[in-house]
Amino acid sequence: MSEERDFVGKMAARSETTLHSTVCKEGILKNPIFVAPNYKCQFCSKVGEYAYVVAHMQTHEKTAVKHGDVTTYCKRCGLCGHFYRYQEWAEGLHNFDDHTILTLHLCTFLRQSVQNHTAVGRALDILEQTNQKKYLNHDSILHGYLHFEALTEHNYNFSCVHCGIHPPVVIMDLHKKGVFSMPVSDIEDPPPQFEGHVDIEEFWQSVDQEIVCRGFLQSNRENPCKVSPSYVKWAPWIGPLTRASKKVLNTEYAKLTAKKSVVEQADIDISEERLSSELMNLKVDALRKLVKECGVDSKGSKMDLLLRLREEMKTRSTYDKVFQKVWGASGGWAVIMCPCGIVNSVKFNIRAESPRDYADMLLSFKHFPNVVIYDFARGLVTHTNFREPERLPFSPFEGRVAAATPENIASAKRGELKINLSWLQIKKDPPDLNGHPATGSAEHYALYDTFHQYNTKDEKDALRLIGLVPELCGWVNSQIVEQLFSGMRKNNYFMNSLSPASHIFLMRNILHHHNEKVNQQALEDLKRVSHGDVTLDAHGKATLVHVNIPKDVDMADHCGEQCEALTMTSNLMPCRASWTLGVHHPLQEQLVNYVLDEDRPMNELIVKDGQTCLTRENFVSLGLRREMDSMVGNACFRLIKEIFQHQGKDVYIVDLHIPPTWLLPSSCDPFLCLPLDPQKKDALIFPLWTPGHFLLCVCCTAHCLWTIDRINRPGC
Repeated sequence: MSEERDFVGKMAARSETTLHSTVCKEGILKNPIFVAPNYKCQFCSKVGEYAYVVAHMQTHEKTAVKHGDVTTYCKRCGLCGHFYRYQEWAEGLHNFDDHTILTLHLCTFLRQSVQNHTAVGRALDILEQTNQKKYLNHDSILHGYLHFEALTEHNYNFSCVHCGIHPPVVIMDLHKKGVFSMPVSDIEDPPPQFEGHVDIEEFWQSVDQEIVCRGFLQSNRENPCKVSPSYVKWAPWIGPLTRASKKVLNTEYAKLTAKKSVVEQADIDISEERLSSELMNLKVDALRKLVKECGVDSKGSKMDLLLRLREEMKTRSTYDKVFQKVWGASGGWAVIMCPCGIVNSVKFNIRAESPRDYADMLLSFKHFPNVVIYDFARGLVTHTNFREPERLPFSPFEGRVAAATPENIASAKRGELKINLSWLQIKKDPPDLNGHPATGSAEHYALYDTFHQYNTKDEKDALRLIGLVPELCGWVNSQIVEQLFSGMRKNNYFMNSLSPASHIFLMRNILHHHNEKVNQQALEDLKRVSHGDVTLDAHGKATLVHVNIPKDVDMADHCGEQCEALTMTSNLMPCRASWTLGVHHPLQEQLVNYVLDEDRPMNELIVKDGQTCLTRENFVSLGLRREMDSMVGNACFRLIKEIFQHQGKDVYIVDLHIPPTWLLPSSCDPFLCLPLDPQKKDALIFPLWTPGHFLLCVCCTAHCLWTIDRINRPGC
């Protein structure tokens, strides 16, 4: 271990170098490649006769740089003069610029340090104090680490193994404290013909190129591949399979227009509200200085200053000045996440946040999510539908879960309105036209997160609450984004000091590793409970490809179409007829015995239907035949039955959960629960539970009916 630590320190330290020319690196053939009928240069695309190509290969000058007992190689083309080097990864080294050479172990250590909210500089300080060795400039090592990540083949798919590449439910929010320094005045206005379409692949390749190019630059030389914030060339990141195409939307330039529509004014209002809340956190001295810089009277209390500044911010120039002072120029980064905690898209805002930023990302998706949860849902719907009036992305009911009638609004405020979106759990069959691939539904709703649901002043927004949808209530954690931000805020102290390109590159990398970690944990959990192989289907969802069939199940009696029809979820009803085939079925009996075998693992996955998973523990906890639905109630029923039997009577007591199924909406046939010979019984007893007590209805063979009331249940 000590040798490895010394090696890390030696490789990160600057050492004396000697340069010498060589024809080629050891192990590389000197002869050209034979490509009938000619020969080809090993180092470029030059093709010709053997003698010509051999002479040409001599123009490729290769240079070796010696660092003590370690030698690295780079190569320069004699025609274009460009250098390119070997990274020596096979030897466990990463060569940044021939002077800063990092071990792969150190690169991995720095990656884990950043993932745990520790800056590269602090991690190197720890190594220096531990190894008692001084490393070279920490900024050079930081650039070397970014260089390593840029050359690493990351897929950046930004998708969830549970929700797939097209999540039906997403949650959105802004990390407003994650910013980078940027002079707003230096950003040029876009050309008149620009419509907001940006090539996402070209943009992010240019970011990678800036990082890689740093390894070839001499000291103090300007990077020719530098990427600066621009309205024309600045794209969010959306997974390659999630986005509709490589052309995505970024219409931040529209925030500059002087004349605003109603929708655009709503964007400004919400941004001013957020900015005003940040001004409240400033100390009085800092606020007074800011007010003075804006040409406003700086006398009075803090509240006086805030009121004057808010009034002054109605002009765009003052608003931009205040925003740059408070937020550090850039507008934070906005994310779209699935409920599982996977980041599906991230957008690094140049200016203040508005619903426009999220609309850009959503409209760039291949499939628009069915449910969007956002802290300004009404503004998002208004803005998005205004931009796409021909198809209205948020519909029906303007993204509300029900029509905005006085009755529905009143019912929602009382908590009595429930709107079932069953397709969130079971895909629509047949699906709607242009329906979402995961749900089959073409409906799209915008709801408020639980933290902001009561901040709205529009009474119609009572129909945008998560609690109105049973399929979402209790399952969706609308604060999952805030939980992500709570960790990412720990990175602000070093992320906010990076250049724009380094900031967005490293942040995308951090989010990628975050996604990979969450997905890996999810796959491990699935494998642990399923005892089978898990793979991803065409939509990026985890599926079970192999099920361990118990050896004690005889497969001679196969289930046919009858079993499939009777066991479909849509055909199941809460009555006995739905839970038996009515005939002797050995395979079914063996499978039931296998499911209820308490000697097998309780966490084994038995049923997976949509997003619902049931384990053996779930089935066993329902209660076996020998167990009682209600301890007190069944004790009373057993006592009553013994009384009748003592009198020589043969009675039949219906299960406690059966009578409620005779009512709406189930409307099951009561005769399905009766024995085969009810006429031979002296009495039939039907127990009913009403709040506070059981009610027994007793029917004798003489067709008279009476009740035994008030079998009180203690504690009710």
